[in-house]
Amino acid sequence: MVISKPNKNIPVRVAIIIFICLCALTVLIYNLFKLQVVNYQSYLEKVLDNVQRETTVTGSRGNIYDRNGFVLATNYTVYRVFISPRDFLVPVFEGSDQKEPDREKVNLVADKLSELLDVDREMILERAAKVNRADETIKKNVEEETAKQILTFIRENDLSRQIHLEPAEKRYYPYGDLAAQVIGIVGTDGGLFGIEMQYDSYLRGSTDRYVTAKNGASLDMPYSYNDFLDAADGGNVYLTLDIKIQQALERQLRATYNDSMPLNRVTGIVMDPSDASVLAMATYPAFDLNDPYRLTDEYQAQLDALHLDPESKEYNEKFYELVYAMWRNKAVTELYEPGSTFKVITTSSALESGTVNLGTRFNCTGCYTVADREIHCHALSGHGNVDFSEALQQSCNPSMMEITARMGKDLFYDYFKAFGYTEKCGIDLPGEAGSVYHAKNGFGPVELAVYSFGQTFKVAAIQHLTSLCSVANGGYLLTPYIVSEIRDNAGSTLYEHESSVRRQVVSTETCRTIAGILEEGVSGDGGAKNAYVAGYRIAAKTGTSEVRDKVNPLTGAKDYRVGSTAAFAPYDDPRVAAVIIVDEPQCENVYGSVIAAPYIANLMAEILPQVDVERVYTAEEMAKLAIAVKDYTNLRAADAQSDILASGLAAEIVGNGDYVVSQLPKNGVSLSRENGKIILFTGDAKPEATVYVPNVVGMTLDVANKTLSGYGLNIVVQGANNGSGGAKVVDQSLPEGEIVPRGTAVTITLRYLDGTAN
Repeated sequence: MVISKPNKNIPVRVAIIIFICLCALTVLIYNLFKLQVVNYQSYLEKVLDNVQRETTVTGSRGNIYDRNGFVLATNYTVYRVFISPRDFLVPVFEGSDQKEPDREKVNLVADKLSELLDVDREMILERAAKVNRADETIKKNVEEETAKQILTFIRENDLSRQIHLEPAEKRYYPYGDLAAQVIGIVGTDGGLFGIEMQYDSYLRGSTDRYVTAKNGASLDMPYSYNDFLDAADGGNVYLTLDIKIQQALERQLRATYNDSMPLNRVTGIVMDPSDASVLAMATYPAFDLNDPYRLTDEYQAQLDALHLDPESKEYNEKFYELVYAMWRNKAVTELYEPGSTFKVITTSSALESGTVNLGTRFNCTGCYTVADREIHCHALSGHGNVDFSEALQQSCNPSMMEITARMGKDLFYDYFKAFGYTEKCGIDLPGEAGSVYHAKNGFGPVELAVYSFGQTFKVAAIQHLTSLCSVANGGYLLTPYIVSEIRDNAGSTLYEHESSVRRQVVSTETCRTIAGILEEGVSGDGGAKNAYVAGYRIAAKTGTSEVRDKVNPLTGAKDYRVGSTAAFAPYDDPRVAAVIIVDEPQCENVYGSVIAAPYIANLMAEILPQVDVERVYTAEEMAKLAIAVKDYTNLRAADAQSDILASGLAAEIVGNGDYVVSQLPKNGVSLSRENGKIILFTGDAKPEATVYVPNVVGMTLDVANKTLSGYGLNIVVQGANNGSGGAKVVDQSLPEGEIVPRGTAVTITLRYLDGTAN
């Protein structure tokens, strides 16, 4: 047997093979290390780019609340409906790599979505033809009810890969047009104006991504590369507005607009003078925040009057011009001459400086000469000899001009500046307009004279009311504000307003004196009698100014006017201050005392109880206080009659029955004690229309009362009636000649028309 010798090369070969394997393994480990560790993120992103679908996710926009927690702006869910054109592709024939859209499915989807979404079918077909796309929007802001119908359609036809719904949020304003110009709206990139714009950085939620893993068939993968990055919700903004006061202000603006039909809208503000917080701010006509591009009837009428082709460029330009005009917050962004309401500032400055005192007297002959220029008083025959209080209450222009002449240019201008008229007031709303006034080096004797009664300079309504509030609150000029705080959903404070005093302009003593004079001008025989409300002590000043930069095309003259009234109450401890401005009224009487003061009175009557101010009647007011009629039906006629007589009203029983079957006036009507009578019908008796209603418009209260009672009619009094006499009936609820039953109540509206033009 031959024994072979061991091969000495085998160990070497094994070693070489092992070495090679080790080297290969090392290279493999090295490459795996690079793939798994060094370049992990890069390759992961490449994989995710192919298997993931990314969706932008934005946190909810914050809500807007009034001061009592009522929601003024919020969100609700809507949907974006989109299709994935590439998921309509099918092989041209079985086993083929070439693909084409499934025409049957495309047509099915186009037919149904065009029907449900009210969109053009051809548009859907065009987007479905983009076969390399996975996301083609068909419609945004689809309501939930429609979305449910689409989901049913998807399920019934196995279209989960082809049709998709993405939830989103749409801004919703529960009160429609309430405070429209103040709140503002939201556009694609955030707030467009108002609070929505001013505090957009707080309101908007943060934007992040929602990433979902999909396989080649666009179906969810069994493993997860999903990642959801929480998007933070926006902050909730709490306004100083009080929804009830806001609604009251808007009712009065609507009323004065309908009565005076101004060309340039009406606006109003209610503030708390103690801290300059805005309780209400509005412009009328308003618009629907939920449909902000729809013109109001007033603006649409302006557009229609131009007779433009709706398809033309000119029509489109004019449309958007009117839309933007409709959105503007007149109280903040537009200027006007304050007129005689500025006399509050003139007299406060003069009294504080010691230029005049309560005993100072003036002689008004009807005009005042300055630098060879005659400037007239609204009372052309003059007010005669008046003291300081009467000059303010009667709104005497010559007296004001004499006051500023005594003050001199420098002193008056210093107070004009101190009251804030040369700077913006700083309200936290966008677009505050800066005042227009003469520089001091161009401020001559004529300017000094006409500034005394609020002419030839312009201010924003918010700026002027802020200055007037400094007289109401004891002399302190504050910065007005409308947002009190901003909180996140957890309740943490993101922002909180801190009230600041800009400066004290005049003393508290001066303010109290001026307030008392203004109140006497309302409750007495002053020019603001139409602002009177029984039981409340209101300080008010009316004003009428010229529009100097606009010519009336019908007359060729600059005869447009602005009528306004500013007030605060109670005069000795003000809780609210307000202004109403009527710009370019088209009624017969354009004076602020007629077209603004009555609505200030109605406003105060409504909002003072809401800020816990109770009525305190004088004995004279109690005697004139109307009595609310009770419901006496089904009571014994004798008992009802006794109760009526005990209340101070007269009673009459008609019929032979024992029980009251009907009555006139109905319950709830308020009758005067002087001649109010309730007629009780019993048995088969019933009211019969036998009385002709007379015309009492233009009569004084006494004459109207006697006339209506002489016809057997009751009278219900609304409007100014401070007891000074002279108020005239300007409206009656029932037209002349209408035939009504005896005992029917006729409501009359009283206003002072003489001696109030200022």
